[in-house]
Amino acid sequence: MKRILPVFFIISVFITGGYWSAYSNVGSIIYFYNPETNINNFATLKTAFDTYLVNHGGYYFQPFDSRENFESVIQEKKGDVYLLSSWHLKALQQKNVPLKIALVGTSKGNTMQRKVLSAKKDIADVTMLKNTVVAGAGSEEYIHSVLKQILGKEQEALLKDIKILIVPKDIDAIMAVGFGMATAAISAESGLDKLAMINPNQFRELHSLGFSDKDYLLVAATLQKPEQQEVELLEVLRTMSEAETGGENLKLLGIDGWRAMQ
Repeated sequence: MKRILPVFFIISVFITGGYWSAYSNVGSIIYFYNPETNINNFATLKTAFDTYLVNHGGYYFQPFDSRENFESVIQEKKGDVYLLSSWHLKALQQKNVPLKIALVGTSKGNTMQRKVLSAKKDIADVTMLKNTVVAGAGSEEYIHSVLKQILGKEQEALLKDIKILIVPKDIDAIMAVGFGMATAAISAESGLDKLAMINPNQFRELHSLGFSDKDYLLVAATLQKPEQQEVELLEVLRTMSEAETGGENLKLLGIDGWRAMQ
């Protein structure tokens, strides 16, 4: 599936062909890529974080909409901080990329989540998803991976007959089922909780066809044992929720705080 990238990001890719030189004389950089979400406005995200980080130690924030570009930065082994999904982290670790989790994101006190496959009650089980559309937020590769896990080996053959509809947020995926744009949706459990609050009638029409394994929310990782500058940056991240502007910035990433890994 092809997606049209925001103009800002297309421009930034060309401009930031020189971002190493632009960032060569500054402190550590936070690199961000999350295949579990679709962020519509990278300019807003970067400006918000840069403004906060520059005032808390002279750090900078570089978001990516491309997995390939993000991973090429990691291959540079520049020793900065990387924000990514635990799903992506595991994939990189399987390639022997030595990333280690330093912080895990939190949401309402939780550090883990699981994905739910939901559909209207006339879809009795997953076997009825053949030749249907499943909506989800994030990259197609990620949604396909979660769907494969939920279906299990017994129903894995269904994957080739399911089309993926990419939407901006979990709530959009669930609403797509209600509007008839999709037969089923992949979302976090928190997405269903949100639907129950804003549209209880539609929520009551749905039921769960399966669940993924629990996994961490967004994680902050380093390539090696952090040096002093990275330790200081991680502490700035960890305490962001204590400041009003920091807390607002974290919401842009879908979390409300950080917790240090023991």
